[in-house]
Amino acid sequence: MTSIASLQNLPKEFMVKLPNTMIISLEGEQADSYLQGQITVNINKLDEKTARHFAHCDNKGKTWATGYVTRHMSKLLLVTNDDSGSHSLAQLNKYGVFSKVDIIDDSQSYNAYFISLEAAKTNEVNTALSQLFPGSEMTNLLESDSIDNGSLQKVESECGVAFCANTTRQGLVVLLNDSGSQLINTLIETQSVPCYSQVVFDAIQIESVHASLQGEAVAEYVPQMINVQALNGIDFDKGCYMGQEVVARTRFLGKNKRAAYSFKLEENVNIKPGDTLEKQLGENWRIAGKVLNVATLDNETWFIAVLNNDTTSEDLHRLADNNAITCYPNTLPYSIEQKASNIVKKRR
Repeated sequence: MTSIASLQNLPKEFMVKLPNTMIISLEGEQADSYLQGQITVNINKLDEKTARHFAHCDNKGKTWATGYVTRHMSKLLLVTNDDSGSHSLAQLNKYGVFSKVDIIDDSQSYNAYFISLEAAKTNEVNTALSQLFPGSEMTNLLESDSIDNGSLQKVESECGVAFCANTTRQGLVVLLNDSGSQLINTLIETQSVPCYSQVVFDAIQIESVHASLQGEAVAEYVPQMINVQALNGIDFDKGCYMGQEVVARTRFLGKNKRAAYSFKLEENVNIKPGDTLEKQLGENWRIAGKVLNVATLDNETWFIAVLNNDTTSEDLHRLADNNAITCYPNTLPYSIEQKASNIVKKRR
């Protein structure tokens, strides 16, 4: 895999292999109704042409996993990371025994890639994608790369699925079976388009402030604390699901005071998830929050931290364990303000 000094050095045309992706599949007569009662988005409105951001919570509203949910043929797929996925899979199977649904770690059935939008439009890659996803849908997908009412546009075939990643650097998440992967792997082997390791996509996710959970952060944060609502990953108007009461109360009572922010350091720095970040207040420093995600490139370090939701790009922070490293949060690429809901609260 090609290494890279910083995201600024990324060409417009590139791909990333995503071996650390975990894919949980649900299949069966009651797969839809079961998952509807588990995650934060409305599965009843998830058609074969869309994907969504989602969160999966415990009954206290604390998040086990975030990622994408979509369909492939007769399956519902949850696309997340290994650490979060193992927790979600265990909990889904814990309650799934009471429903007619098969829930498995289906990661071995798919190979995951991120393909930049410009790469997907090149002759070689576009030809391969058109073979994998015949018809006009792929052309429409490449022309749009947009969000429609919270839904990410998607195409599918027997070979797999492809959907808009909703990242600041536009591109597609592509999940392919082994036969479908041969076409993409051939392009990688012939170096038709440069291919990078997972850490590059991790950095893009952090730049886009798409938070993921691992280690002690699993079941630590309500979804709004990691900006899931800003990614249209919570349908507040849907019915009951795990943690729904807490998630709704956090919104309607305005109890959430935390949010996720990204940082970029112009050097390779040893930072770990769980490290403490401090904020400068006058001549003093106080604990501001914890590091959630880290991606270290050759000469650049990206990380997400959960901080007070009134944090601005002018607030100076430092690492508690390495106070020589100071940094300012990046401006969020989206609004974390809550949209109006169709639910009307009446009080007497």
